[in-house]
Amino acid sequence: MDVMHLRYFLAVARELNFTRAAESLHMSAPPLSKRIKALESELDVRLFDRSTHHTALTDAGRALIPLAERVVADLDALPSAVRATQRTDLRLAVPDELTHAQRRRISAVADQVDETHRVIISQMPSLEMPEQLLGGEIDLAISHLPEHHPDLVGTLLTTSRVVAVVDASRFAAIDAITTADLRGMTLVSGPRHWDLRYGPYTRLLRDLGVLIDTSHRYSTITGMALMLRGGDRFTLVPEETESMRAIDRSEFTLLPISDLAMRMDTWAIRRADGNDLDAVVAALAVDA
Repeated sequence: MDVMHLRYFLAVARELNFTRAAESLHMSAPPLSKRIKALESELDVRLFDRSTHHTALTDAGRALIPLAERVVADLDALPSAVRATQRTDLRLAVPDELTHAQRRRISAVADQVDETHRVIISQMPSLEMPEQLLGGEIDLAISHLPEHHPDLVGTLLTTSRVVAVVDASRFAAIDAITTADLRGMTLVSGPRHWDLRYGPYTRLLRDLGVLIDTSHRYSTITGMALMLRGGDRFTLVPEETESMRAIDRSEFTLLPISDLAMRMDTWAIRRADGNDLDAVVAALAVDA
């Protein structure tokens, strides 16, 4: 006996007519009748009472129906059940700066989807993410730049305040500064791909008398600390990033610029056809 015998039996039990049952199975009636007889022989019971113009279920046939339906249904469910146990890769790109809360949220979501997705994380500048998404190199990007490409979809996750980092000797015992306080100081630039994020602000600061140093850039906290030594230089950073948590507050002070509302937005960006990632994006936005 195999499962096809049960499928043949259920077709005849449904139609109570061997010809119609055979048509539904795309076969002829004689082979179907032969297989039903083989099933009856193996079970050692009659499943149907047959006559020239009539086919009816026996008691044994009626008893077999729910058992056969369960076996066939379980077998039919096997492919989807097996696929459901397979984890698919979720290639996630993150930028070089994340806040502590953002990093914890990403880790929590990766743990949440662990049964269905194997999260593979890479790090890259936000400017490189759209090309990687469109080329199919990554599936989801956490970016500090909004995306306007028609084939990409962006969801705003969080907004963080941007502050000035200055040598602690420059401004003592104050909680905030103004753009006037920065006049004559030099803004030290961070990584080149940050320029799009801060471009409008740096132009405004230049107009207000701030000097802009684009010839020397830092790429790490160590470089930033060395380049900000003394009291006449500052840089702009998102306030709650992991790197800022590690900065020595006895050497440097983080101060908001009260008359310049600067912020860093963080977006989840995916391809427009990536609707299967909606739940992941929604989870990333929780408690944002």
